[in-house]
Amino acid sequence: MGVVGRLSGLVSLGLSVGVGWGSLAWGQTQPATGSLSDPPLLAQATPAPVQGATTLQEQIRELEAQIEAARQRGDEAEVERLQADLQVLQQGIPVFNLQQVTVTGTRTERSLADSPASITVIDRERLRQELIQNIQDLVRYEPGITVRDDLRYGLQDFNIRGLDGNRVLIQVDGIRQPERFTFGPFNLGRDTFELETTRTVEIIRGPASTLYGSDALGGVVTFTTLDPADLLGERDSHVGISSQYSSRNQGFVNTVSLAGRQDNLEAMLIYTRRDGRETNIKADPSLVNPQTEIGDNVLAKLVYRFDEYSSLNLTGEYFNRRTTSTTAPRNLDTGISFFEETIDIERTRLSLEYRYANPDTPAFELATAQIYYQPARTQEPSVENRTLTVQGQPVPVRRDTFNELISNILGVNLQAQSRFQTGDISHRLVYGVDLSTTRNERPRNRFQTNLQTGAVTQNIPPDNFPTKDFPDSDTVRFGLYLQDEIEFNGGNFTLIPGIRYDTYNLTPSPDETFLKSGAEAVSLFADAISPKLGLVWRINPNLTFTAQYNTGFRAPQYNEINSGFTNLTSPFFRYRTLSNPDLRPETSQGFEVGLRGIYPQASFSLAAYYNDYNDFIEAFREVGSEPSPPGPPGGPPPPPVTLFQSQNVSRARIYGVEATGQYFFSPDLTGWSLNGSLAWAVGDNLTENKPLLSIEPLTAVLGLNYDDPSQVWGARLIATLVADPRDPQREVVQTNPNAPPQIPFLASGYSVVDLLAYYNLDDNWQLNFGVYNLFDEKYFLYSETRNLFVGPAVERRAQPGRNVALNFSARF
Repeated sequence: MGVVGRLSGLVSLGLSVGVGWGSLAWGQTQPATGSLSDPPLLAQATPAPVQGATTLQEQIRELEAQIEAARQRGDEAEVERLQADLQVLQQGIPVFNLQQVTVTGTRTERSLADSPASITVIDRERLRQELIQNIQDLVRYEPGITVRDDLRYGLQDFNIRGLDGNRVLIQVDGIRQPERFTFGPFNLGRDTFELETTRTVEIIRGPASTLYGSDALGGVVTFTTLDPADLLGERDSHVGISSQYSSRNQGFVNTVSLAGRQDNLEAMLIYTRRDGRETNIKADPSLVNPQTEIGDNVLAKLVYRFDEYSSLNLTGEYFNRRTTSTTAPRNLDTGISFFEETIDIERTRLSLEYRYANPDTPAFELATAQIYYQPARTQEPSVENRTLTVQGQPVPVRRDTFNELISNILGVNLQAQSRFQTGDISHRLVYGVDLSTTRNERPRNRFQTNLQTGAVTQNIPPDNFPTKDFPDSDTVRFGLYLQDEIEFNGGNFTLIPGIRYDTYNLTPSPDETFLKSGAEAVSLFADAISPKLGLVWRINPNLTFTAQYNTGFRAPQYNEINSGFTNLTSPFFRYRTLSNPDLRPETSQGFEVGLRGIYPQASFSLAAYYNDYNDFIEAFREVGSEPSPPGPPGGPPPPPVTLFQSQNVSRARIYGVEATGQYFFSPDLTGWSLNGSLAWAVGDNLTENKPLLSIEPLTAVLGLNYDDPSQVWGARLIATLVADPRDPQREVVQTNPNAPPQIPFLASGYSVVDLLAYYNLDDNWQLNFGVYNLFDEKYFLYSETRNLFVGPAVERRAQPGRNVALNFSARF
C-alpha cells in the first residue's frame, strides 16, 4: 500500500475511533512543578464525583466554580481542599489533551479547549520522555510544524503552517530571540537556546501580532525556562542529574541542577554540557563532512518573595555552542583543497522581573514588569586553501576569514490584568506595553596569503576587506495592546476582541567600512494596527466550538532595507544593491474555526484555517541597470551594472485542516491507548500563480501506547506517514549549454516507525529509551530538499538510518 493509501486508512481510523492527535501521549498529565529528573506521575485515585456532574470535564468545571465561590466567601481552608481535589481530577485526564493550560494564546491562563487559537503545549516531561535533543526533535511528532537543517550553519527556524524564517516569532521568557540572517551564501539560524532548562514550549499556529507584535505573521514559539519552585516543590533543597546519549551523532547531553530555599529567598543553578559529532546519515559516508559540536549553557535564578502575592526574579543566562566542520574532499568546489569553518554562537541574558498576583483584588489582579538586556553574537572563522590562476600560472593561497553577526537587545515589558462585571457579563482585561531597541552589526574580514611569496592582501574581488553587508543599525520597536475576554451565560459563551498598535523605527549608522563600497543607507519608520476577534462557545460539557479572526505583520528587516553588496569591477557581471526606504510591513489575515471534545476516555480537536498574506518582501529583486564607469581607453566597453532592491511584490494564501486526539481503552486511563494527528495544507503564490514551496506535504502520526497500571513502565510505537509533496511544477534549469541540465529534486513520501519506552526504577530514578527509524528506511525531508537539484547535494540530506537514544535521570 502506498503512502497516500496508508494516510487514507489512517484518516478513516481516526474518524471511527475519535483519534486525531496533536501530541504524542505518554502516561498521564504531569503537574506544573517538579524536577528535571522527576519520574512521571501516572493517574491517581479520583476523588468522589462532584454532585450533579457526569463527565470528568464537567466535574472540573463544577470544582472551579466551587473554588471561586469559596474564595469570594474568604474560606481559604475550603479553597485549599477543593484545589487539591481539582489537581487530582486534572491528573486523571489524558495527557497533552485540551485541558492543558496555555498562557500564550490570550496572555492569560486558559485551557486549550477554551482557547480560540490552535496551540501546542510541550512540557519538560515530554522533552525527556521523547529524548528530545534539539528543536527539530521538539516537533518530530507535530504535523504542520517543522524545523529545517542547514549542513553548514545548523538548525534554522520553525515552519508553522507554511511560513518560516523571521515570519515566526521566537521568544524565551518573553524576550524575542535574534533574527535569522540570510545574505548570499550565509544562513545563520535561530537555534540559540537550551532545551534542558525549558519548563514548557508553547506554539501558536497562525497570525498572533495582536498580542506579540512584529514577526508573529505565521505564529509564535514561546520557551519558558524553569524557576526554583519547579525544582523544589515542597522541599527546601534539590540536586538533580540527567544524562542522555544518541547514536545519531554520538552525542551526549549532561545536566546538573541545584536549587535551594531559605525563608523568602529561592535560588537555582542549572548547567548543561553538550558534545557531539556529525550526524550519521543513511548515505555514502564520503558525502558527510566531519564535524564536532561543543555546547555550554548556564541558567541561574534568584527569586525573592515579598509575600504570597509578589516576587522579584533575577535571571542570568549564558549560552554557547561551537560547531566545527571540515569539508570532505568529495564536497569541495573546484580549485579548493581544504576548507574548515567554526560556527560559534554566544548569547547571554540578564533580566529582572517583578510579579504581582492577587485574585482577591479583581481591579488589579495581575501585574508584571520586566527589564532585560540580551547580547548575542555569532562568529564564523574559517580557513580555506585554494589555487588561483594568475597570468596563466597556478598560485596556491590561504584565506583566513572572520565573519561576525551581532544582535544586542535592550527592552522592557509591562503587563496588567483586571476583572470587572457589567451586569451578568464578566470581563477580563489584559493590557500592556512592549519597548525594545536592537543593535545589529555584520563586520566581515578576510586575509589572503600567497603561499609561494608570503604576500598578504585584503583586496579579494568582489570585496575589498574589511567590509559590511549592511550598515550598523538600531531598531526601536514599540507596541501597545489591549484585549478583553467577555464571558456571557456563566462562561459558556466568550468573545475575545483585541487590538494592538506597533511602531518600527530603523536608524542606520553607516561608517567608512560600509560606505566604501558605494552603497547608501536610509532610515525607515513603519507602523501597524493589528486587530483580532475570538469566540469560544461551550455547546455542552463535552463539546466546544471556537472561531477567530486574527492578524499578523512583519516589519522589514535591517538588511532588507539597506545592504552593501556591490561589484563594479568584474569584466563579466557587475551589480549593485539599492536601499528602499518605502518598504512596507508584510501583513496577514487569518480565519479559523474549530471543534474540540473531551470525554472520560477520549478527546479530539478539529481545526480549519484560511490565511491571506500581502506585501511579502522579495529580497534583492532585479529592478533595472545603469551604465558602468568608462573603462581603460581602447579596451572593450564594461558590462552594465545590474541593480537589485528589496520590494513588496508578493501576495499569498494558505489554507488547511488539522486534527488531533486520543483514546484510552481503560476507564482508569492506563493500559492501552491510541493517539494520532494529521495536518494538510495548500499554499499558493497568487502573484505568480504558483504553489508555495514552503508548504509541507500531508503528514499524519499514529501511536499505539501501553502504560502499565503499576506506573512502573510503558512503551510507545509511533508511525509517521508523509505523503508526496504537491508538485510545484518546477522547471529544469540549463545554466551551462556544455553541462547536463539541473533537474529539481522532489522528495518522495515515506513512512518511519519509532519505538519508545520508559522505566521508573523508583520515585527518584527514571530511564528512557528510544529506537528511531526502526525499519532503517532511507528518506529525505521535504523542508531540507525543496530548493535542491538532483545530485550529491541531495544525497547529503539523507536522514539517519536506525538509531537509538538513552536518557537516565535522578533527583536527590
